[in-house]
Amino acid sequence: MIDFEPLAELALREGIQRIGVGVVVRDASGRILMIRRSTDHVLPGLWEYPGGTREADEDVPSGAARGLAEQTGLTGQPLEYVRHLDLTDQRGCHVRQFVFTTVVPDDTEVVLSQDHDDHRWAYPDAVPPIGDGQRDVIAWLTRRLAVPGWRPVGGYLTTIARPSSYGSLLVTDPEGRILGLRSTINPQVWNFPGGNVEHGATPFTTALVEAQEELGLDLAAENAETIARRRLVAVIHEQAGTEYPVPVCGYVFDGGVLTPEQQARIRLDPAEHTEWRFETPHDWCRLMEPARYQRLLQVLRAHRCGVPLYLERPAPENEFEGVLVLVTDGRGRLLMHHRDQREGIAWPGHWTPIGGWREGTETEEETAAREVLEEAGIAVSGLRPVPGPQHDLVHPLTRVLHTVWDGPETDLRLGDEGLAVRMVPLEDVPLLKIPPYMHHYLPLLADTAAAAGLPSGRTA
Repeated sequence: MIDFEPLAELALREGIQRIGVGVVVRDASGRILMIRRSTDHVLPGLWEYPGGTREADEDVPSGAARGLAEQTGLTGQPLEYVRHLDLTDQRGCHVRQFVFTTVVPDDTEVVLSQDHDDHRWAYPDAVPPIGDGQRDVIAWLTRRLAVPGWRPVGGYLTTIARPSSYGSLLVTDPEGRILGLRSTINPQVWNFPGGNVEHGATPFTTALVEAQEELGLDLAAENAETIARRRLVAVIHEQAGTEYPVPVCGYVFDGGVLTPEQQARIRLDPAEHTEWRFETPHDWCRLMEPARYQRLLQVLRAHRCGVPLYLERPAPENEFEGVLVLVTDGRGRLLMHHRDQREGIAWPGHWTPIGGWREGTETEEETAAREVLEEAGIAVSGLRPVPGPQHDLVHPLTRVLHTVWDGPETDLRLGDEGLAVRMVPLEDVPLLKIPPYMHHYLPLLADTAAAAGLPSGRTA
């Protein structure tokens, strides 16, 4: 259903002074109903299609139906919106007429009001003298109806999926942690600040208004420079589901950084949210259900790459957001990375293979090669998925890849993350502080090395 109120408001902003309605009535033979103004009416003798002025507190379709019934006696007709016509009436008033159309059987009875004294069914190319604007509307509609399969927009819209939309803001703290709000209605759900777009609003203005209502902060004032850029981070299309049975199109914008002082002034609307918190991507995993966590990772990827991404939910098959890279050499050693000892990351203080998040539209191999170069300073190629089932402690959105590197160990260079990198004999890896999933992948690496005729443990 079309909401005409925003269209009427737009007309007023464009200098239109009055809203009118009109109905092009067609019969089964393709003729148009024309009615003639009576001699004691304004512009006596003028032929026109039914129409008039929308009354106060009346929506546009209701005004069209009322005008049609009053002037012709035709009631209960399904009206389809066609287009608008801008005209200047006899008083010099600028009018925007919203034009509808409907079809009735041949020989339908017409009962005229006192304002009209005659009616005629005429083929489009033989209508009596009428105003140029109405003549143009009839000619335009006739041409469009001649196109096979064409239907007035008001009817066409009933045949396609019309998604709802929302606007939201990605807000972080100075440490890069992401703001989430716990839903009052469903405490298991954490959301970005924002909400559904109402009639006449836009996703961006909705995000700002909702954020102010939900946080008690005017982000346009708090983060003026960031908000002024209107940076679009991602567009997310969500298919209809049983929980929300219509498609949804979401727009995520950069909401900037909130300092501790700004955070202290957050005041939640208890009707919508009961709690707010900033968490790292790793820690949000335990708080969000899988589909929402995947959306978070996708949005963060878009935010990092600096280029808006189009995303879908459910995501296409084989979608990934991170990699774990097992790099071995011809001496039966595995590249291991000693991770930082800090909260908010996976396996702090452990020795793990190289890993990291996807950037932009990278493939699995591109992500893996970049992460190894950034964290260990070496270039690798020939990356292949590790065969066999994935360990439960490795997130389903993480891809596990393997490659053999034949460079000298002196080429290893620690990047800006972690405490150390080094090649470790496979047999010595269990002696380190490692995640439990390594006990799953070490035998797979040993089998891979043996199949390739390479050492599977320490060599002299």
